[in-house]
Amino acid sequence: MLAEQQRQPATTHDDIARATSHRMSLPALWEHMIGPAVEAISDSAPRALVVGNAGSGKSTTLRHLHALLTENAREAVYLRPGPADIAAVPHSHVLIVDDLHRLGVDQLAQLRMRAADPDAALIVALRPAGWDDAVAEISQHLEQHHPSVVLGHVSRADLLTYLSPHGLRLSEACLSDILEITGGVSWLVSDALRAHDDRDCGGGATHNELRMALEERIAHRLSMTEPSLREQIERICVSDPGMPNAADVSGEHALHGYAEGLLLRSGQPVPLVRIAVQAGMPAGRLIALDTAVGSSSHGPSTPGGPSTPGEVLIRHADLLLPTHPKRAAELYEGAIRSGADASLLAGRRADAAWSAGDLDTASALVDEAGPLTEPSADAHDRDRLADTTAAIWAARGMMEQAHTVYRLASAAGPLSAARARIAALAVGIPADTDPDAPASTEESVPSTLGVAMRLLRRGLDASIAPEQAESSLSDLVRASEMYTTSHEASGIPELPAVLAAIVALNLGALATARSVIDDAIAGAQGGPWARPRLLLWRAWIAVELARPGEAREALASASAARAPRDLLLADAVRVAIARRYEDAAGLETAWRRARASLLRVDVDLYLLHPLAELISSASRVGDPERIRPQFERALQLVHQLHDPALWSAHLRWAGIQNGILLNRPESLRPHAKALVEASAHSRIASTMAKAGRVWTSVLGGTVDADAVEKAAEDLASIGLVWDGARLAGHGAARSQDRKVAARLLACARELHPIDGSRRAMAAHAGDSTTPATSTPQEVLSERELEVARLVIEGKTYAEIGETIFISPRTAEHHIAHIRRRLGAGSRSEMIAQLRHLIGSEHGPTEAPHPSENGTPP
Repeated sequence: MLAEQQRQPATTHDDIARATSHRMSLPALWEHMIGPAVEAISDSAPRALVVGNAGSGKSTTLRHLHALLTENAREAVYLRPGPADIAAVPHSHVLIVDDLHRLGVDQLAQLRMRAADPDAALIVALRPAGWDDAVAEISQHLEQHHPSVVLGHVSRADLLTYLSPHGLRLSEACLSDILEITGGVSWLVSDALRAHDDRDCGGGATHNELRMALEERIAHRLSMTEPSLREQIERICVSDPGMPNAADVSGEHALHGYAEGLLLRSGQPVPLVRIAVQAGMPAGRLIALDTAVGSSSHGPSTPGGPSTPGEVLIRHADLLLPTHPKRAAELYEGAIRSGADASLLAGRRADAAWSAGDLDTASALVDEAGPLTEPSADAHDRDRLADTTAAIWAARGMMEQAHTVYRLASAAGPLSAARARIAALAVGIPADTDPDAPASTEESVPSTLGVAMRLLRRGLDASIAPEQAESSLSDLVRASEMYTTSHEASGIPELPAVLAAIVALNLGALATARSVIDDAIAGAQGGPWARPRLLLWRAWIAVELARPGEAREALASASAARAPRDLLLADAVRVAIARRYEDAAGLETAWRRARASLLRVDVDLYLLHPLAELISSASRVGDPERIRPQFERALQLVHQLHDPALWSAHLRWAGIQNGILLNRPESLRPHAKALVEASAHSRIASTMAKAGRVWTSVLGGTVDADAVEKAAEDLASIGLVWDGARLAGHGAARSQDRKVAARLLACARELHPIDGSRRAMAAHAGDSTTPATSTPQEVLSERELEVARLVIEGKTYAEIGETIFISPRTAEHHIAHIRRRLGAGSRSEMIAQLRHLIGSEHGPTEAPHPSENGTPP
């Protein structure tokens, strides 16, 4: 319809620019992309053409331009599809036409006449498809005045340009993943940003929940598409993109699919559209479409014959296995019902269940498959079955059984051989004493996964060689990166990222350990099943870095962990947090939970860090005998490997701490001796040995301030931040010199501000409840700090969400978590504590009342 506006004097381009600068709250990605259109309306006779696919923001752009014209006293008429007399609009008025391609013949004729008049003001928007001669002629006339404003694709630069001035934040990993899965299609990018939730990416960029939400939106949009176009899009989505006729869709359908925002300009589907179609299509429809596409797309499965229904389902299941393992499992089941040989799918079905995190189903499928010692017609599937079987035993905390699987398996290719090495080393078997290990043969053409596994095997072997231990980290880090790049999601006894992170921790390289795990999470290493384990190691590293807020957040994000080995790690994280940041009752509670997990897991080489924590905590709560068998087994493992310092040093340090806590000097002597012997080849062992001597002296009543301070700082330099703070705290508590005590107390506070000095403070002040000074980063995670600062500013849930690009519900979740973390009983108490913790740089202004627009209570 037409909407007349009172005519006023024309405005200048500067007026428009100023008006635009005051509209930064416009909720659209494309605001900064419509510069030519804004420039056009500053002319005496504004003329512009806006072209974009569905959901690209054409209507938003026109409404924005209409508002600018109205604010700057221009007569503007907004026309939408429907009956209207275009000829009645004076040429001096700015006629704004939406969906030009949907207008009737008479209206198009009137617009052709208006467009032909260079003095007639006209701005139109349309899709890039369905143009007849009249639409094409109108477009050509308008493009003679200004370049078309083309919407529809959002680049990285576009997104960053939009986010920055609005004060919005999105991690680089999230940004890359969103642009990759959406193909930069604007409506999908917009929906992705609107639905983005920090709890889904966990600091990384896997976005499982986001992908599922977008797939639902895609399915809805596809269902609303014209039937013949929908069928064409579905056909191209189920065809093999690597075959010549995979994009065999008519030019007209390709253009219309692009206009609908479902195909790229090339005629190929948007990445997430292809996955959504394959993941959501019923099996019968999938078979029918695949058959319709023709066997030439993927080649006949048998000489001279087309693919059978079972083969069709297997092929699509294989494609979906890395990203949609549950859907892949359904298709494998459908293939068996269609006549496929179940024995040939045993490995893939077990792999699908494993990838989906269903340990029980995967185990049942493995048992159904029969003995791995029997030869198989499909060696690759047999290897896959062996890998999954070994991974299941490893997840159950029975790495010895995982090693046995590879030792007895009848088929073992180069990739399985590398996985077998992981299991063998975990149970203390050096490479030169493992004659039953599968032989590894190099692939003729190296693949990303193949090279990753070769580097992994080489790095593990180097880690137990005295002269190569320090250099092993490089191979393991590269192996993790390449494993992530390969998108491999099959079973493996331990993830490459975890192995690299453990070696980094063993070498005192905490920053490297954190980076490796964060990159693996961002790249979805190992697929869905691996995410909880990676998050648990992120939590562990955060504890070592004295960041309990991040540790608790990662621990909460890993709540899906169910495997016994993962549960032990989770309990060890809780114990570590309790020992450092909670009282004796909190530690006792955490220990009781952890000791139940210990009964369900056998010790292996990759569990030594959590085991060391549990050894110290058991001594702290007066229950050292309960963990003695595990401690002795761990010592046996490293002895079988000839006591490599890289793997044994932290275990020996736990033995020293055990002796200190129990006040049993005789029990720590063997561990101190082992560290001294390893000092010649290991900086870590040397640092621990020196610190152990200093600590023993402190406990004996001799406090050398210089020696204590240096030993504490050296411990912190190899990643033992809390131990260093405890050493300084012990020195401060036992020194009779107030200046020395103050100096060591300051050292303890600097190394570990919350708890490193707690015992010393209580000893000198005579008050066990003296509050420790803390930094914001130690109490809250980085994201919680962002939310906290906005709470102090008085922002509502919605405003917090808009500012840091999370949903209001997520903002509410963070605030509730902050309130619990601070122990605040009310909103005002929480704000007061936050101001004390973070500082008062935001000013003393009180936040609005909770009833005002959802302000946090």
